[in-house]
Amino acid sequence: MKKQHPFEIHKTRKHNIFLPTFFVFIFLSFLIQLPNNSFANEKLDKVTLQLKWFHQFQFAGYYAALEKGYYEDEGLEVTIIERDLRSNPIDKVLNGDADFGVSNSEVLLNYLRGKKLVLLASVFQHSPLVFISKNQPLIHTAQALKGKTVLMSSASQDIELKVLLEGNGISFDDINLIDRFAVPEDYFDPQIDVIAAYITNQPYYLKKEHVPYSIIYPYTHGIDFYGDTLFTSQAQVRNNPERVNKFLKASLKGWQYALDHPDELIDIIINKFGSLKSKGHLKYEAETIQTLILPKLVRIGHSNPARWEQIGDEFRKQGLVTETKDLSPFFFNPTAGKVTIKEETAFIAAVIFIVIIVILLASIFVAGKFKHEINTRKEIENKLKQSEKYYRSLFDNTGAATTILGENYLIKRCNENFAMLCGLPMEEIENKKKWTDFIAPEELERMTEYAKARRSNNQSPPKSYDFIFLRADGETRNVHVQVEIIDDSTDSVASLLDMTEKVKTQDLLIQTEKMISVGGLAAGMAHEINNPLAGILQAVQNIHRRISPDVPASIKTAEKYGCTCEQINSFLEERGVIRMLDGIHSSGERAANIVRTMLNFTRRNDEGRSNCNLNQLFDDIMNIITCDYDLKKKHDFKHTKIVKEYQDNLGMINCLRIEIEQVLLNLVKNAAYATNEIADIRTPTITLRTKTDDRYIVAEVEDNGPGMSADVKRRVFEPFFTTKSPGMGTGLGLSVSYFIITQNHGGIFEIDTQIGKGSKFTIKIPKI
Repeated sequence: MKKQHPFEIHKTRKHNIFLPTFFVFIFLSFLIQLPNNSFANEKLDKVTLQLKWFHQFQFAGYYAALEKGYYEDEGLEVTIIERDLRSNPIDKVLNGDADFGVSNSEVLLNYLRGKKLVLLASVFQHSPLVFISKNQPLIHTAQALKGKTVLMSSASQDIELKVLLEGNGISFDDINLIDRFAVPEDYFDPQIDVIAAYITNQPYYLKKEHVPYSIIYPYTHGIDFYGDTLFTSQAQVRNNPERVNKFLKASLKGWQYALDHPDELIDIIINKFGSLKSKGHLKYEAETIQTLILPKLVRIGHSNPARWEQIGDEFRKQGLVTETKDLSPFFFNPTAGKVTIKEETAFIAAVIFIVIIVILLASIFVAGKFKHEINTRKEIENKLKQSEKYYRSLFDNTGAATTILGENYLIKRCNENFAMLCGLPMEEIENKKKWTDFIAPEELERMTEYAKARRSNNQSPPKSYDFIFLRADGETRNVHVQVEIIDDSTDSVASLLDMTEKVKTQDLLIQTEKMISVGGLAAGMAHEINNPLAGILQAVQNIHRRISPDVPASIKTAEKYGCTCEQINSFLEERGVIRMLDGIHSSGERAANIVRTMLNFTRRNDEGRSNCNLNQLFDDIMNIITCDYDLKKKHDFKHTKIVKEYQDNLGMINCLRIEIEQVLLNLVKNAAYATNEIADIRTPTITLRTKTDDRYIVAEVEDNGPGMSADVKRRVFEPFFTTKSPGMGTGLGLSVSYFIITQNHGGIFEIDTQIGKGSKFTIKIPKI
């Protein structure tokens, strides 16, 4: 990135009877393969990509597209060139030294000045450029930059910061300007008050050395430019449109991979591209870039033409360009993101505009008479607007739950995120609730001690820590908080992040590891139980053979003692021994069947998909589950009525057997849990039903439990959502089951429920 010094980067074939024929075949194969490989290499289209800085995670998407073969899949051989500080990426592309380049909003400025450029993708939805204040007292607004020593480059690459200064009435003459790029020594130079920096880079060094700092964001002052952009020349688009489209497609695919696999890309950047940044530094950069690209909110590379037009207007307002220019040629796909405005809307907007103009003219007329008073009021109003704008940005756009606290723990001000975390409207919190009202009792002493120490000059409590947050409804949340005393005030500002889902995920991973171990133990026990079972069943069979009148040896032995086999059998029959032996054999067979089913369930399916019968899968699951009794959940399948309504000749489905078994197991156990709640009212009943239609084989699990409300039904497939008591479930069973059916097997998952009558879960899997 721009604010970084260069030193930071850097089987054996069987023998034929005729051996000569074998060697001739190998030779011909070599001759055939050689030209094919040569042709494959020659047909790749060679292009170059010019980066705007040295190798780092800022360009991870292009490294991923290269290393994962996305460019090659599109027929491109791409060379990635890092920045040469003596030239600009835009000039490199226009001069033909590179085919594509990475820049920022500067690409629009050059287009408006007549350069033949085309925007391909806006990768960073927000600019990483900021001002960092590092000397005490820290400053937080652009207006406070006047008279400060500021290190920044006056080149157009820092266009956002230049526009920020101009928009706040600050010229280079109003500051002590050090006109160059920053080097690491500058970050800790006490003579430099403020440095122009990338939020993905310099804060890492300051945090590492525990240097306090503040950040002045352009967007809190109304300057919200795009960050990194991918561009090319109009000549490139005109002469090679297919090449441009392929390069763009592969690059965006690479960015998606890079954001999904940051650790892999960090290793690639260090080992293959020679970045001298540490792994910790690159990881910090990767995490910060996620907040600039916003891949979960915006399609990667999305460009909003209306927003680009606003950026152009800002350039004209600051005198950087003088003429208005059509932006249609600037976009590779001019129609993307265009908004069609209805005539009625346009008419209303025009009327409103005219009314505003009339009001403005009237204001100007009145201002002629009361000029001095109005100018004074305007100055005060502008200051109030700027202060309010900063205040709102601080509270409403940080993405965290933020609040201002007084000395007596009174919550003076909070944002909507904090109100949502508390579970109360903002008006019921501000100046009414105290900070201590939302702290779990076991945490209260620790938190109050921190607060007292924070206002003491002799103690240094932690500024950030974790604690248990108590919502208004009594629910507890795992929260991470950052607390700072506001300059020249006794108040403090606290920013909270809800870490509950992260903690749940960590606990779930630990539980998953435990269950994997239990599964292995169960499989091992099943193998061990098989051996004595086999001995018992074999012994019962041998007893029957030893007393059988059909075996000569038995007849001979009976005669030896003066009796017959029939007499022995009659004696044993009358004494119930035969019945006991039959009972031993029957119980042993049932136990063996249970063990066999358990082994099949716990055995990993290494062969992938197979053809299965849902009737058989239901029976296998019930062989296991009917032996389950949970002392905590108080349900016993032996006291639950199981109704099987199977369709004959059901047909087969092609599936991952273990996954469908998991789904059926989840549904049956959930039904058992539900019916346990009405066990005192009616007999718990679970109906297992299979049927078929034109396209699907259908399995239904129906219970006569209490049913679900509309709200519960709507949220039942959400991850971590559960109606069970704490510790009774993870909230992931139905969520995972829904994913297995709909995504892995292309099926349908439906719920039909009625309060007081029960629920029916239906899965439909395509026929073979």
